[in-house]
Amino acid sequence: MYRIIGADGQQYGPVSAEELRQWMAEGRVNNETRAQAEGTSEWKPLATFPEFATPTASTPPPLPPTAAAAVPQVSNYLVSSILVTLFCCLPFGIPAIVYAAQVNSKLQAGDVAGAQESSRKAKMWCLASVIGWGLATIGYIIIFALMGSGVRWRRF
Repeated sequence: MYRIIGADGQQYGPVSAEELRQWMAEGRVNNETRAQAEGTSEWKPLATFPEFATPTASTPPPLPPTAAAAVPQVSNYLVSSILVTLFCCLPFGIPAIVYAAQVNSKLQAGDVAGAQESSRKAKMWCLASVIGWGLATIGYIIIFALMGSGVRWRRF
């Protein structure tokens, strides 16, 4: 007969060895559950008792790696999309945000090709936004330079 300390810290027992084996099979106790054999004062893990050193009392094998570990890393460009929307070109930044937001949800659904395509489109719209901002800036510089140079504009 044995006494055990449950996961809640309470003592249970006396319990027979057969009943403990059944509890092990059910997952109610495990190798690390502290137990005390009748007539002793020492508490020790069930695995240290020879009568529980059976294959049923062994630790289960480690689980195989999850599918999430096999998912490739795909950049979503979300931060870049938000920044170009705020600081560069709003009309081009909005599609960049939309495509960037699709990347993670497609990866979670297992659609790696779709996630890569959304990532590519988000990057393209980010670049379009930066290029649009650059062209607009150059245009403003040219207009202000011409206005400041005193060039007279003729009406046709």
